[in-house]
Amino acid sequence: MPHSNTYDMIVVGAGISGLTLANKIAKSGKKVLVLESKEKVGGCLNTHYHANNDFWVEMGAHTFYATYANLIQLLQSNGLESDIVAREKVGMKVFTDQHEKIFSKIGKFELLTSVPNLFFSKRDGKTVKEYFSKIVGKKNYDKLFTRMFSAVIVQNADNFTAEYFLKKRNTKSKEHPKSFILKKGMQSFMERLAESENIKVLTKQTVVSIKKEKEVSVTTEGGELFTAKDIAFAVSPELVASMVSEINPKLSERLTEFPTQNIISRGNVLAKEKVNFEPVSFVIPLQGPCFSMVTRDVLSHNESRGFAFHFEDGKISNEEQEQFMSELLGIEKAEVGDTIEATHKLPLLTLGHKERIQEIQDLSEQEGIYLCGNYFNGLSLEDCVERSVNEFERYCKNYKL
Repeated sequence: MPHSNTYDMIVVGAGISGLTLANKIAKSGKKVLVLESKEKVGGCLNTHYHANNDFWVEMGAHTFYATYANLIQLLQSNGLESDIVAREKVGMKVFTDQHEKIFSKIGKFELLTSVPNLFFSKRDGKTVKEYFSKIVGKKNYDKLFTRMFSAVIVQNADNFTAEYFLKKRNTKSKEHPKSFILKKGMQSFMERLAESENIKVLTKQTVVSIKKEKEVSVTTEGGELFTAKDIAFAVSPELVASMVSEINPKLSERLTEFPTQNIISRGNVLAKEKVNFEPVSFVIPLQGPCFSMVTRDVLSHNESRGFAFHFEDGKISNEEQEQFMSELLGIEKAEVGDTIEATHKLPLLTLGHKERIQEIQDLSEQEGIYLCGNYFNGLSLEDCVERSVNEFERYCKNYKL
């Protein structure tokens, strides 16, 4: 189908950050093009739909919370309020050679004597390990919490800046469940954002060149040329760095300071009778390269159970991953069956993040480009949406909308 090559805004990246910004700008009446290198929209919101029944399993982000004010407003404004479903109350476990209660490994005396530090400790200038070791006790941190916190951000959390980890929010909605999902999975949210009037989304479009003079010119790997008044980047910092290297070398240099890690997510769907352990929201291995096993048990199904395992890329082979999966599932390796695979790239927010981001923000504003993603306000879905909302407000201010 033929499409226009001239737009008001080009957004590179169709994850939650890019689609939030595109959706808001499009609703203001502007014409938006979204370019996505992968085959489908969504990024870390990646739902796998099982072919044999109405079952699905999340391969990436999996939960919304009542404190996510900006995200809830986005759901409401795009007609998804009726699709909200409260997560069923199932527990979480840790795994050594068997599933165990999550706090079975905790030294209660150390915890009781350490928790009062919560009232006197400040997060500023501390890593997650430095801050929380004082709150829960060093032995407890090394035995359990380092793995628990790493499961939350799907990477080693020890050197993550404490200021941006598990941020407290005073925006809890009384009209929504404490934690919830969508009837048709996270992918349905991304597709709804992409379907908005005034948005054109093109997938399998790798950007190879960007020039910025009076207007922005974007060339894709397929040789297509698109132009727009403005451009926004909603991809990993290292990709943005490569794209803006000729536009602003200093901004590119600052963006390369974010270390990133590839996460391999492998999922499978099994008949309920094949899995013997009780429903659980997720399982945290206390050793090995698997950060977590997240389940679909929070929305029960008559026939199936689904699981997503998140591994650090390059640590073990596919065969070893499948062996690990079988151990967590309590089944023979041959019973793991066909698996689905997805790769996600996540940034590590280290000490000095606030200052680094401020400089990046200043440079991007001077250059007249827009940046959003999970390396600004934090890794959570709300952090991503909040950053995109901030950039939309800047866009409106620039054009007096």
